[in-house]
Amino acid sequence: MSDALDSAVFERVLEFDGKTTGSLEVACKAAGKDFTEFERLLKFAGSEDTRLQIAATWALRKLLELGAEMTVEHCNSFVKIAAAQTAWEAQLHIVQSVQFIRNQDLNARQLAEIIMPWHAAERPFLRAWTLDAVCHLAQLDAGLKPDARTLLAQSEADPAASVRARARNLRKSMDL
Repeated sequence: MSDALDSAVFERVLEFDGKTTGSLEVACKAAGKDFTEFERLLKFAGSEDTRLQIAATWALRKLLELGAEMTVEHCNSFVKIAAAQTAWEAQLHIVQSVQFIRNQDLNARQLAEIIMPWHAAERPFLRAWTLDAVCHLAQLDAGLKPDARTLLAQSEADPAASVRARARNLRKSMDL
């Protein structure tokens, strides 16, 4: 049964119109925490087709949020595909996913190096979530705490209220 549910996720990724996530969300919820085909989903996320990047990274974030867990190999692929993201929406989904990754073997330092430049993005939402991801990664790798503190300080002076609010909340909730 899981294979059929996993296949439904891929069908919805391929059908994604670039805007509407309703059917993709239904497929992800049906697969839920039992989803196992991350390698295939990550291949879609690494596509040069930005529509596929956006759909696959959206599904990835949703599945992780629902409790699906990636293996060490999947985490390694996740880090590699993060560098391939060209659409800001896909970058956003990558940084939003970080909080749900439970595998302690994630290469936090390498992922942080890839995503930290996104903190300078034009879009405030991407800046805020990049900050969030770097702070979560700093919980996995204490060597990233200085970088997280630097981004926190920059974010507290950000012109966007959403970025400043995220920084305040992270400062309260994380040991940085």
